[in-house]
Amino acid sequence: MKLLLCKECQDIVRLIDVKRTCKCGKVGGKYTDDLNAIYFGEMAVPIGFANSTLVRAVHNQPKDGMGENFTAFVIPKICSTYKLVLEHEC
Repeated sequence: MKLLLCKECQDIVRLIDVKRTCKCGKVGGKYTDDLNAIYFGEMAVPIGFANSTLVRAVHNQPKDGMGENFTAFVIPKICSTYKLVLEHEC
């Protein structure tokens, strides 16, 4: 799962197949197919969740106490599946 963190408004945007933006509008993006995505904004920090670990954590959600950890990571600035573009290209 690909997300964007806006360093300006601290909003986190989950990408889908249509353009979505953060609350302040300075960051946004969309999936271009099942794997690849584009995003815009100088204030954007691309983030990823390892889907398999997220699904496992959801299935193992406890009734109380601490939930199970899952893997999240900051995606590198140069990534073959997540490209920074100009806003009008998104």
